[in-house]
Amino acid sequence: MPQGPVWRVVGAAESAAIGEALAAGRPYRNLAPTLEGPGHRACMLYASMVCPYLARPNARRGMSATEPEDDMTTHVVRGTVRGAMGAVVGFAEYEYAVTASRVLFRFLDVVEFLPHDTADAHLDELRAELARTAK
Repeated sequence: MPQGPVWRVVGAAESAAIGEALAAGRPYRNLAPTLEGPGHRACMLYASMVCPYLARPNARRGMSATEPEDDMTTHVVRGTVRGAMGAVVGFAEYEYAVTASRVLFRFLDVVEFLPHDTADAHLDELRAELARTAK
């Protein structure tokens, strides 16, 4: 992915942290690395709707992490609930690091925050984005 705005879908805890920072007029920078890479806006809007875990607050993870548990994967446990609010979030830029066993990402400077309880709330945004990018 080129630098510039990138998007990702976040769960309840990160969605709440971003919402609180924005409401208080503070910048939000995800300084904790994640295994989840960046995506295009349309792709992340779509993913938030079609992935059962991302789409609904009562959805549960279907699988556990396949690699040995560590700080990066302890939250990936079968049966874990997504939580009350998720969000599709746009970031101005991202950073990445390649380690011996994985690629880690950090996301900086929120440019768009689209919270959702159920992701069908993003259907109109997805339609508009597809119409815009089809031109």
